[in-house]
Amino acid sequence: MPDFKLSRTLEGHHSDVRGVIFPKPDLIASVSRDCSLRIWKHLQGSAESQYGVEWASELTYESPKYLNSIAWMEDTGLIASAGLAQSITVTLPAGNQVPEYVLNGHESNVCALDSKSGVLLSGSWDKTARVWVERQCKYILRGHEQAVWAVLVLAPDQYITGSADKTIRMWSGSKTIGVYTGHSDVVRSICRIGEDRFASGSNDGSVRIWNFSGSCLAELYGHTSFVYSVTYSPATDEILSSGEDRSVRVWKAGECVQTITLPCTSVWTVAANSETGDIAAGGSDGTVRVFSRNEKYWATKEEIAKFDEQIAGYAISTSEVGNINKEKLPGQEALERPGTKVGQVIMVKTANSSVDAYQWTGEKWSKIGEVVSGVGSQQKQIYDGQEYDYVFDVDIQEGAPPLKLPYNATENPYMAAQRFLEKNELPLSYLDETAKFIEKNTGGVKLGTQTPLEDPYGSRYIPGQENTSGQELPPEASSKRVRFSLFPQKEYLFIRKANVPMLMKKTQEISATKDHTLSISADELSEATESLTASESSLSADAADKVAAIGLKIVRSWPASEKLGGLDILRIVVGALDNVETVSEILSVTFDTPGIFDAPNNAMMATRLFANLFQTDLGKSLVQQPDIRDKILDLARALVVPGISKLTEVALATLLLNFSVMAVLDNDVESAFSVIGIMTEYLSIVKDPEAAYRLVVGFGTVLSISSPEIIEAGQSLDGKKIVQGLKQTFVAEKRIETASDDVLQLLK
Repeated sequence: MPDFKLSRTLEGHHSDVRGVIFPKPDLIASVSRDCSLRIWKHLQGSAESQYGVEWASELTYESPKYLNSIAWMEDTGLIASAGLAQSITVTLPAGNQVPEYVLNGHESNVCALDSKSGVLLSGSWDKTARVWVERQCKYILRGHEQAVWAVLVLAPDQYITGSADKTIRMWSGSKTIGVYTGHSDVVRSICRIGEDRFASGSNDGSVRIWNFSGSCLAELYGHTSFVYSVTYSPATDEILSSGEDRSVRVWKAGECVQTITLPCTSVWTVAANSETGDIAAGGSDGTVRVFSRNEKYWATKEEIAKFDEQIAGYAISTSEVGNINKEKLPGQEALERPGTKVGQVIMVKTANSSVDAYQWTGEKWSKIGEVVSGVGSQQKQIYDGQEYDYVFDVDIQEGAPPLKLPYNATENPYMAAQRFLEKNELPLSYLDETAKFIEKNTGGVKLGTQTPLEDPYGSRYIPGQENTSGQELPPEASSKRVRFSLFPQKEYLFIRKANVPMLMKKTQEISATKDHTLSISADELSEATESLTASESSLSADAADKVAAIGLKIVRSWPASEKLGGLDILRIVVGALDNVETVSEILSVTFDTPGIFDAPNNAMMATRLFANLFQTDLGKSLVQQPDIRDKILDLARALVVPGISKLTEVALATLLLNFSVMAVLDNDVESAFSVIGIMTEYLSIVKDPEAAYRLVVGFGTVLSISSPEIIEAGQSLDGKKIVQGLKQTFVAEKRIETASDDVLQLLK
């Protein structure tokens, strides 16, 4: 059987095409984030055209808000579409733009539609599905814990739904008769296969085939990122899937027989012509593309060549393919060897030291893009089961878990800001600055662009203060994963935020009570204040060294009750220091000064200091020394007692997490053994949810080291029992439940 080739490129939408269907062989319908529903009609008499099928576009309906779901109501010949407006609009497949009727009832974005046997089924972010018969809501299906992303009508009184809660449910009427588990992330799409099976696609990167009793018959892996859409082609007995990896994949008897790469990052939707087997796919570039196996329907050689050039010249962000060591990549000679399977991707270094990506078609290597830094579309984020363009962390108070500020580029920033403030019972006086924060950190992004936000989870915002940046744990729903959502964590966390004016004011007040040998001059304090209030990137090593001298003087010479400010200064500047003598002296003074850990706040600040050492290669090299590592961990172990403050809990969890990250990156089994015992002790008493989350992620990261002895250690320390207890303690924290479940998988 020949491969699919480009038949037609249908241009008319101005933003992401989120849904596409083949209602009839000569009709395509699509919905987009440009708020429009379009139909594409096959021009009469062009079916035998030498250069493929000609299609004409008509604007059928314009919604006040973006559309993302569509269904063909075969019994009436009408098209249902829905989206952020919460209502379902039913129209004729014609360009009159006048709805036949509108169905209201959902309380949030309607993200899934399906129709069969006179039944229309809808799924929504409001966690429900609704069954519509003769323009009335017959049932409301309640049971999913998060958004219902996928729906399928099997019979007039039998339905299947898939959800962001990772489960699939079978319904008889309004009652759940089966809950099917297996996917480890959001279930995005469901399609029927013949009379007794169905397929599902998920953010976990897999396509699964099930029977109606809930048994998983097959798991299809090939996609390298989220799977957004699955459909069945009865004409060819094939499953089609599309996703965040720029591809449509064709599956036959459990094998991927073709990978169709598109020149856009997100291929949101795929549909099959039930008679011809042709494929229509919609993507983030606002284009619908039709592919056919029938040579007489193929596009001209010039159009296909242009399409191939678009794919070959597509800029692939390094964030999409992971870290690349150019020196270890093969050259063009790698293309002389055949691939091992259809869809295999390899990176090849070119003569000018750039990097190209090639994919094996089954017959040859085809170039699918050029790997560059910082280019590519921003992958959608899932928060609370719902999809957003951005999700920002918002700090309300020191040590408290950050709040999440979700935002879609189609929204008015002021509406998103108001929703966030009202939900979290924050003063509306913050409305203007919160909206401006959104505008600043989205960079004025407009739909349809390929410009990414640098890192939405790296932006942390505090109402009433300037925005600061710090690397934080991404929520579990945002990660690209195949099996485990979080592990191993490979990024260090730091606690950089500081109230510098208050710190320096207090330091000045205490200094004024000292004699000249212990006091700090006004000029020194002024210079230190100026350095500490500068942005982190502008704090030079020389300036950091001068400020560190003040912190060292305080810690070394002032009474224990007054050392806190000195420790605070040191933990702020340690990430900017490049002098091994200075950093070594900081550690020596912190370890050896008598009574420094007797005051709880001093112990907390010293722990933050140790956590911030991991910012630099110099700091990490010192921590890797066994004597320094053991001293820090001994001090950490001494803090694992009931009743410590929330700030200390978070600082200690951050420090232990950083040790676990270092152990994984260095594959250091000895360090892993050193930290795992402290973690299990701390997991059994931790009270603060943010600390618990960081700690369980650190524990899972340590367990991810390729060493059976580490797993055995976790099991022998009652890790499974302790983590199960943690889930019960923080039963309302979904992120802790998710991380804990992944730890339990590792401890099996």
